Amino acid sequence: MNGAFLLWLVHDVIGPSWLSLLSAPFVLAGYWLLGRRRRAGWWFVMASQTGLLAIAAVDRQYGLAVVVLLVWQAFQNWRRWGRAGALA
Repeated sequence: MNGAFLLWLVHDVIGPSWLSLLSAPFVLAGYWLLGRRRRAGWWFVMASQTGLLAIAAVDRQYGLAVVVLLVWQAFQNWRRWGRAGALA
């Protein structure tokens, strides 16, 4: 590979999106667990959404603060799934 290409890849692609790349496994794990009706999936969803809050703070994308509502809803769903008969 060309050194200029690697420099571009690291500087312009990976550098600005490192937080997104870091939170991607949490998104995948969360939805995989939720698809199997596992309560722990909600914690992974909350963790990935919190990663978006970190992106909002670092990159000054304050519109992403709306994910606070998504984290709250995921927490409510986690609590609801813990009750007897909630999954039936």
